[in-house]
Amino acid sequence: MKKTNLLIMLAIGVMIFQSGCESKLTTTGFLSDYSRLQSESSTTLRYIKEDALAGYSSFIVNPVKVYFHSGAKAIEEQTKGKLTQQEINDLTNYMHAKIVEAIRNAGKKVAYQPGTGVARIRVALTDIEKSTAASLLPQAKLAGIGLGGASMEAEIIDSITGRQIGAVIEAQKGSRIPFANLGEWDAAKQVIDDWAKRFQKRLAG
Repeated sequence: MKKTNLLIMLAIGVMIFQSGCESKLTTTGFLSDYSRLQSESSTTLRYIKEDALAGYSSFIVNPVKVYFHSGAKAIEEQTKGKLTQQEINDLTNYMHAKIVEAIRNAGKKVAYQPGTGVARIRVALTDIEKSTAASLLPQAKLAGIGLGGASMEAEIIDSITGRQIGAVIEAQKGSRIPFANLGEWDAAKQVIDDWAKRFQKRLAG
């Protein structure tokens, strides 16, 4: 029993060491402009002009796209047959619905045609990771191992001129709360929920 516990702890130690080496954010070419993005952390690049959203009261929300970056976990999962097109569609539809909800909860309007005071939101999921059995171990959860998560690229552009108002590239893991991640894709949805809440707060000003 002691030998088994030692092996488990050694395996977790290796995974913790590996997880500590965060990979550099990879771009996909989805955004109209990357030149003004600035690093906020090892997992976030962002550009937003001060009070840039103040002149916009309505937002067109494009369908959420999938642009998996090179080396994305999702590509590996697809190759193994562990990520289906239906699961991808469910997540992109979920994200679109959350963005629409955030706009309305912020007191803004959802628009369907370009116009003055209307901005367009473009979003792409660039990776999605499912939760694994490892995340059930307390030590693994504490280290963020097997939690799953998601990565995205998103931008807001003027609906008439196409000028970029703001943009973000971000990768995020799911929650470490013990009762979280009950389903394989719960972590990805948690990340999407968090993104939507922060977007709503920014819109509400």
